[in-house]
Amino acid sequence: MKALELQRVFLRRGDFVLHHIDFALEEGSITALSGRSGAGKSSLIRLIGNALSADAGKILYFGKEMYEAEAKIRRRMSVLYDAPNFNLEMKAGRLAREIRRFEPWFDMEEFHRYMERLELDETRHVKQYSQGMQKKYMLALALCRKPELLVMDEPTSGTDELSRKEMLAMITDYRKERELTVFFSTHNKSDLEDFAGQVLVMENGGLK
Repeated sequence: MKALELQRVFLRRGDFVLHHIDFALEEGSITALSGRSGAGKSSLIRLIGNALSADAGKILYFGKEMYEAEAKIRRRMSVLYDAPNFNLEMKAGRLAREIRRFEPWFDMEEFHRYMERLELDETRHVKQYSQGMQKKYMLALALCRKPELLVMDEPTSGTDELSRKEMLAMITDYRKERELTVFFSTHNKSDLEDFAGQVLVMENGGLK
């Protein structure tokens, strides 16, 4: 079964168009999305995350569209956007506990281990973290949800080389224990060379 499949996806926002996006990801694969700024990478990630709605075409998650099995799909998928989409005023540990209230499968023990591994203070407000620290924190939250599909928009942007390697190592270690399909956009050539199994290139709203 395909973990993610886009069929003739089309989106228009003002003068910008994403047109006829077709691709499929095998379960367990790692696929990168490359391209210049403004090519449409973030819009495509938001479509997959259901933060935007396509004007035409289908997006299938494990063979189902979002309207067919939204609760199951959201449980099996974690999405990291290019900036935090949660309350930065909260302390890091409290935010994780709030997530667990609504998602009982969120692994708090694993969260504590990740925070120690990344040297992130759970008692600090998330807004006090640097951009790179916020990126690492977002990844920790995403993996603690136990996803089978991980979708990320520029996950290593704003991080130093050590942090970048830490984040990729976390995903690699996770994949040793569980089946995980990864789809991520990046400008970082090292991400493409070190991590991606295949690369899709976006240009002017379409795939080359």
